[in-house]
Amino acid sequence: MRCEDVYVAGVGSYYPSLRPVEDAIRDGHYDAASQRRTHQQSVAVAGGRPGEDQPDMAVRAGRTALHRGGLATDEVGLLLHAVAVYAGLDGWNCASYLQDRLLDGGGLAFEIRQVSNGAVGALELAVPFMQARATGSAALITASERFAPPVWNRWRADAGLIFGDGASALLLSRRKGFAKLLSVATESASELEGLHRGEAPFQSGPDPAAFPLNLAARAVSFVDEMGSEKIHEIGAQKLRRAGERAAADAGMTLAETTAYAVPNFGRSLLERQVLEPLDAPLERTTHDWGARTGHVGAADQFGGFDHLVNEGRVGPGDRVMLVGVGGGFNYTCAVIEILRRPGWGDKL
Repeated sequence: MRCEDVYVAGVGSYYPSLRPVEDAIRDGHYDAASQRRTHQQSVAVAGGRPGEDQPDMAVRAGRTALHRGGLATDEVGLLLHAVAVYAGLDGWNCASYLQDRLLDGGGLAFEIRQVSNGAVGALELAVPFMQARATGSAALITASERFAPPVWNRWRADAGLIFGDGASALLLSRRKGFAKLLSVATESASELEGLHRGEAPFQSGPDPAAFPLNLAARAVSFVDEMGSEKIHEIGAQKLRRAGERAAADAGMTLAETTAYAVPNFGRSLLERQVLEPLDAPLERTTHDWGARTGHVGAADQFGGFDHLVNEGRVGPGDRVMLVGVGGGFNYTCAVIEILRRPGWGDKL
């Protein structure tokens, strides 16, 4: 999808204190062999300070994006909140909580459940909404995650990555911004949904006996049936297609991408599942930042983009590709062109 006159007005993120991976190895929660594959240095872990639950971390990130964007709340007609795991309470709408605290109750709010591709994939919904509205056409996308016990063992829940906590947000506008959203493209591979389901039966509610969740164990039977190479081939083709479509709609080639905001996978997993299909060099990605925060579900890409901007790694004329990969499976790529250096950021 080619995006016409859609700007990035603001971006924000909140990540709690970092815990060194060496501490987890020392305490027996992780192991040195896995660290050699992931290159993970630390992970963001919530709970050390007040207000570090999932909803309130999203409020912090959203407020930063709104403040930086300089838009009035009545200009924002849509709030989409992406979350991969538990949103804070059962039987409750987190998006409405954010709508009340971020938009003074204005606009529309919806919760998005596309696992780790929720925030980037939400661009597919936000852009048509914005283009159809004469007023109140700005949109705010937030994402927040907390992979806490007893449901999650962040160190061993999945192979090739460590789960972190935090939140991020992106504010889109039709009238102003420091960057421009040029395109977004999504490809799906529903034939892979069983990779996170395995042989687990459907139930009427969460089963504490299954905690902590083990996604790697669920995948075993599915991998045995389909084969790891076939699974990889499907995912690589879908991601490559999404990247090529997004690049073409932005009037460029994949090779012309200045920087990639990627999922915060461990290095080996990132290289095989993301960088190889896109022919993306590691040094042009946000992996160095992700190796400090961990994989924060749907919050990785906007947080990585925030990092690129704040660290001055991208400037006017540069084009950043946001790369989303989410269970189900869905693959979204979006291209953002930097128009000017914003007035915020420690190093700008």
